[in-house]
Amino acid sequence: MKNTDLAHSLKIHFSGKQEFTTKEITDTLQEHFPDLSGSTIAWRLNQLKKDKLLYQIGRGLYTFDYKPEFSPELSLKSKRLFNRVKGIYTGEIVMWDTTLLNTIGGNDISKYWVFIALNKDDLDSLFDEMLSFSKKVYLQPDKETTARYLIPQNEAIILTALISETPTERSGDYLSPSIEAILVNAWFEYEQFLEPIGLDIHKLYVQAFAKYNVNKSKLLRYASRRDKRKEINELLKSIA
Repeated sequence: MKNTDLAHSLKIHFSGKQEFTTKEITDTLQEHFPDLSGSTIAWRLNQLKKDKLLYQIGRGLYTFDYKPEFSPELSLKSKRLFNRVKGIYTGEIVMWDTTLLNTIGGNDISKYWVFIALNKDDLDSLFDEMLSFSKKVYLQPDKETTARYLIPQNEAIILTALISETPTERSGDYLSPSIEAILVNAWFEYEQFLEPIGLDIHKLYVQAFAKYNVNKSKLLRYASRRDKRKEINELLKSIA
């Protein structure tokens, strides 16, 4: 059977389902083709992916719906800031900003806030170096500081500790969180930083999964690193 015919048969079998597991595909193929060995089924599965008839969206999780990858392209303003920070700090920094949330979720956040994550042991020294910057810089502000001083700022820089195993993507010299990490970060920072400036977290997740290829396994692994797996998994179930 040609790959296109096989994909068509699977689409009919899984009609009405947005995603399905390796086991579900394997069981279906074994039901229709009982003589196929496990290795042959695995090979056919890889062929379907290679021919772009099937798309992997997580570990052992697939869909027929093509969605583009999201590239966290920093704005020119953020790139300039990134370069300036790298001029005074040689360690690794991971940067994202509120404009990326607008791009992903179709939100209309007017404030331009930049989040810079780095080694927690270097936060104090970098903060001291950045006090001369024109934009206000905040070092892991608490809720009171955020409400009293940060919220009124249209432009600000927020320094945070870099979480180990953060999924990142590099574009040239610039390192940013992947879409999975941005979504988890947005959830983590939602109540204190993002809800007060107009982010709709539910809309952000709905739009992200509707528009882009989001790897659920990667997202939930990082959510576990931030102790938010249970809460985010419940949100994912609500938008499925």
